[in-house]
Amino acid sequence: MILDSFILQTKLLLHEDMHLEIIDVETKKADYEVLILKEFTSMIGVGGKINLITVISFDSELLNKLVSIFLDDEEVDESEISEIRYSVTGEVINTIMGLALPTFPYRGKGITIAPPVIINEVSILNKYTNSKIASANITTNFGTVSISAIGEAKFIN
Repeated sequence: MILDSFILQTKLLLHEDMHLEIIDVETKKADYEVLILKEFTSMIGVGGKINLITVISFDSELLNKLVSIFLDDEEVDESEISEIRYSVTGEVINTIMGLALPTFPYRGKGITIAPPVIINEVSILNKYTNSKIASANITTNFGTVSISAIGEAKFIN
C-alpha cells in the first residue's frame, strides 16, 4: 500500500521532473530481517496513526546525476560536494514523502513526519520487532535507487 505509493512517486520524480529513463522496477515484499543499504542513504520516521521508517538509498552515479540536475550543471567547489549530496538525498526523500502522504491510510491525517536523517555510515538496518520490510529497486539509465518501508505489514504491503 504505502510502498506502492513510494514507487509511483519515485518514478514520477525521476522520470517527469528529472527526465531520467526508468529501465526497471523490482519489488521485494518478502519478510526479511535486514535491509542492505547503498552508499548514500537517508531515512524519515513516520508516526501518529501509523508508525514506519522510510529509507531511500542511492547508487553513487545516480546521486551524482541528481546533484548535477539540482545544481543545473553549475560548477561547485569539491569541498562542498559532500554537503550537497546530503541535501539532495534529504530533498528527494522529502519530496517523495510529501507527494505520497495523501495516499497513506487515513489520507495522511493524524500522521507525523520527522525530518530526514542521513545514514551514510550504516550499511545494514535491522527491522524492529513485529515489523516487515518492503522494498523496491528503481533502475534508471544512471543507476538504481532503493526505496523501502519498515513497519506494520498492513500498511506497507
